[in-house]
Amino acid sequence: MIKKNVFLLPVYFLLFGACLTNSEKTEKDEEDTAMGDRITVTINTAAERKPISPYIYGVNEFVMNQNVTAFSVRQGGNRLTAYNWENNYSNAGSDWQHFSDDYLSTSRSPAAIAIKMAEDARRNGIPYMITTLQMAGYVSADGNRAVQESETAPSRRFKEVVFAKNAPFSDSPNLSDNYVFMDEYAHNLVIRLGSGVMHYNLDNEPALWPETHPRVHPQKTGALELVEKSAALAAAIKAVDPKAEIHGPSLYGIGAYNDLQSAPDWDGIKRAKNYDWFISYYLDEMAERSAKAGIRLLDSLDVHFYSEAKGECRITECNNASHTRCVNARVQASRTLWQQGYIEESWIGQWMRHTLPVINKLNQSIEKYYPGTKLSLTEYNMGGGSQISGAVAQADILGVFGKTGVYLATLWPLASNCEYQLAAINLFTNYDGNGSSFGDTHVVAELSDLEKAYAYASIMGSDESVVTIVVANKSLDSHHDMEINIESTVRYKTVTPYMISEGSHQIKKGEPLTVNGNSFVVRMPPLSVTQLVVK
Repeated sequence: MIKKNVFLLPVYFLLFGACLTNSEKTEKDEEDTAMGDRITVTINTAAERKPISPYIYGVNEFVMNQNVTAFSVRQGGNRLTAYNWENNYSNAGSDWQHFSDDYLSTSRSPAAIAIKMAEDARRNGIPYMITTLQMAGYVSADGNRAVQESETAPSRRFKEVVFAKNAPFSDSPNLSDNYVFMDEYAHNLVIRLGSGVMHYNLDNEPALWPETHPRVHPQKTGALELVEKSAALAAAIKAVDPKAEIHGPSLYGIGAYNDLQSAPDWDGIKRAKNYDWFISYYLDEMAERSAKAGIRLLDSLDVHFYSEAKGECRITECNNASHTRCVNARVQASRTLWQQGYIEESWIGQWMRHTLPVINKLNQSIEKYYPGTKLSLTEYNMGGGSQISGAVAQADILGVFGKTGVYLATLWPLASNCEYQLAAINLFTNYDGNGSSFGDTHVVAELSDLEKAYAYASIMGSDESVVTIVVANKSLDSHHDMEINIESTVRYKTVTPYMISEGSHQIKKGEPLTVNGNSFVVRMPPLSVTQLVVK
């Protein structure tokens, strides 16, 4: 879930046109809107081909049943850290008065929340499912509401988590003992769902356990502690279900990627092998422990990313469409993930530049320390879910995930109204309402101006007969003419646009355009994003 800024920075902006009179500025705005700019996009259908994972088009469970076509779903968040699968009680931690209750499920049937998610996912045609395993040490014993500080674990209010039962499993777990077994949880899911159906997060945002769950894990999380728990829990689960994929360590953001939120043992560990950040140490240790165990204990490096970029305020906390600096920051924010040299206005841009661009840096650590590990973001958000800038930013980050090889990504909405973000997912997965989607193979799309627009292109497999292109106009007040040039041996004839623009989150089909010499021009209104289907 979203975290507060670690630092507050002064931000200074030069407001363009401040020296103009109101009438002069109005005339200039009208002229810009009327004339716009021409931006060139060059697509080469044979260059930079790489597969796009369908699982990047995912959501977290609580919006799965809304109007969205998703290909992956994740069950997670702070509530899952102290969830007891045997009786379905959980603890809210600092999110809500440290209550232990039946918020997640009133059912007393074992593993009820994971089973329900699987049933809902199958009904929605979602093939990939992740639930969260408990690793902090203790889970709720009861639903008797507030847990006092004097009842901090170990106490009667919690049961101890044990990774491996080392005894026969039961389909009906023993509710009278003081333990909850994680491998028995996986066993129950395999019996109910089948092997390799459910996949697993290694708990949730462990660097923040002392803040989110001080009744369960009051002490600061140690770097070695997290590695040892991750390896032991992963081994226990793989022994029960070798087909399951393990995603870890589900870090909340840059502060955790860097030093596990100033873990007490980090400085010594860092000096010992000169690690550049905690991510590298974690991957190195998981690779070594996997080699010793003879099985891969980490299938996917999992992190969370909530943009720290700022305009008038932090963009993930701004729902005011009139905050133009926030809107501008939002539609540029994905560049922090992939573009070398791009520096956002935030504490990250000022003090943490060694972590940028974020996805590139994560992939470098994977390649160096544990090759073959996939990359997942099981929580992310750029803000603006209820406005058009949210759709523009959401489509942008999905394009980034595709071209940088991210394996899985599940949006965590920050408000109940996130219709524009969900529409942007649909633009990739179901743009015509009949299941048509963006291609599964990335191809190169070069753009003349990244400040004003973006473009992503794809084909299906090696078939170039159809090219799908997602383009956006980032400008708040000017249209742009996007000149699309396609380098291919195929001669294209028509283009059908599907657009999301200001005023409605509905995807609207436009009039077909004609292609001449594999080139065409599409006029993009301010703050809009379009799927172009070229045949």
